[in-house]
Amino acid sequence: MSHRVIESSERIIEALYRIVHTIQQVADLPTLLATIMAESKELLECETSSLFLYDPERNDLFFEVVIGDLNQEAKQIRVPMGVGIVGAAAAERKTQIVQDCSKDARHFGKVDKSSGFVTRNLIAAPMIRNERLIGVLEVLNKLNGEAFDEMDARVMEIMAEHAAAAIENARLIQANIRAERLAALGTATASLAHYIKNILTPLHGSTSLIDMGLANQNFEIVGEAWPIMKRATTKIGKLVQDMLSVSREREPERAEVDLNRMIGEILADCQRKAAAAGIELKAALDDRLPPAMLDPNRMHDSILNLIGNAIEALEEARTAEGRISATTHFDAERAEITIRIEDNGPGMPPHVRQKVFEPFFSTKGSRGTGLGLAVVKKTMEEHGGSLRLDTEVGRGTTFTLKVPHLPVEPEVEATAPDGSTDS
Repeated sequence: MSHRVIESSERIIEALYRIVHTIQQVADLPTLLATIMAESKELLECETSSLFLYDPERNDLFFEVVIGDLNQEAKQIRVPMGVGIVGAAAAERKTQIVQDCSKDARHFGKVDKSSGFVTRNLIAAPMIRNERLIGVLEVLNKLNGEAFDEMDARVMEIMAEHAAAAIENARLIQANIRAERLAALGTATASLAHYIKNILTPLHGSTSLIDMGLANQNFEIVGEAWPIMKRATTKIGKLVQDMLSVSREREPERAEVDLNRMIGEILADCQRKAAAAGIELKAALDDRLPPAMLDPNRMHDSILNLIGNAIEALEEARTAEGRISATTHFDAERAEITIRIEDNGPGMPPHVRQKVFEPFFSTKGSRGTGLGLAVVKKTMEEHGGSLRLDTEVGRGTTFTLKVPHLPVEPEVEATAPDGSTDS
């Protein structure tokens, strides 16, 4: 495998990580779209990129975001449906690749004439969401005189999926805010679950790019990175289903769980983000801890939520020599498991500590849902356990989770009428 192929795959993975992180953390639509546009421009090595939104009332497209030089007069130009290459991408709902715009009769030269920009080549990918046209994502003028290829087109299609999801997600959350999200817990939770489900779609769309790389060019580095993203997708999907029932009691779906192994995997998945922020992740796991009957998905999501929150707190506070430790302890006499997630971050002031477990209370503004800790607390209670918070401003935060240890019952062999066992 060539060095260029490896380098290209690395850049694709890094861009996808950044976009997924942005979509999960940011609800501000202009910021989301600008991030996706900038990533598209850099990833495909182009001079500029632009995003058109579809206006169903006028049946045309208009500029929403432009990365690069474009005067205000040009930005006011609207593109009729089916006119130009962008209009064709929208009307046909198909990605358009043009290597020489001067020889393509469809080229809509009005923008070039108004701005003085010369479009040599471009890719225009339609943004489709639930079979509805959202708009068109476009990159122009490949650098160094190179031509666009099919891989470029596939990358653009995935970026268009991200952009379409970001637009729909932002519109949904803004509508929820305007409707006073605290007024009805059940309605808000259902809407929030829908919002997060929409985030999953571009993640699933990303698998086609990674799998294509594996199938066609044997991207070793893609093969290493992809399982992490796939596991995250699966876990987030399960969390969405759990959040739908946050306002009502439910029994844990118990299965055999090795908590030490689970925590080790979570720390490994978080290592990349922690290292980038200069944060050390440590584990002190009780080797006497036996497997237990717990809800594996909900326990995983709860521990991941606490570790993820700790990383974000240390990262935002720019804590020097940031540390997060995860410890387990097994009390055989009391048949109880204790898990502690401790950090040396900024801690919480009293007014935050008092409300931190309330549904929809968040210190992250539009970046947070305010459901994470509420779900963790509910999960512990449904297991017959508890969640405790110890925090002090300037001295860090510790979450202590306690759950009863229900031992794994041995499998009973079936006995046939003649006394033999079914193996």
